[in-house]
Amino acid sequence: MCQIPIMVNALETKEINKITSLQKRIAKNYSGKFCNGIGIGISKEGAARLAISENKEAKFNPSLWFELASSGKENLKKINQDELDEQISKRIVDDCGGAIGLSGQKGVNTFKEYLINIRNDMLD
Repeated sequence: MCQIPIMVNALETKEINKITSLQKRIAKNYSGKFCNGIGIGISKEGAARLAISENKEAKFNPSLWFELASSGKENLKKINQDELDEQISKRIVDDCGGAIGLSGQKGVNTFKEYLINIRNDMLD
């Protein structure tokens, strides 16, 4: 019986881990800005707009500067926006969902839809 060796592409796994790590850093930054805004009394909409506008350009996010220096925007372009929106929403609900009346997966889904609507509104 002839067996074909199975090749594992470690580079691909490393790249996926790098993208996942980037998504986590971006979600943390969104959550930090949003929750800080809520904490100082900014409305939910104002805090969402603030977080979106301050994260619009990666060069304004210090936690991404090393990534930009090493790979430019290539890895940022590989991020799945739907997955990122899910991570941002989960992080926000976990970090300060109680302050805006959201919890659990239903809260995550509600905030994700809200975030997408605000972002789309800002594009118009």
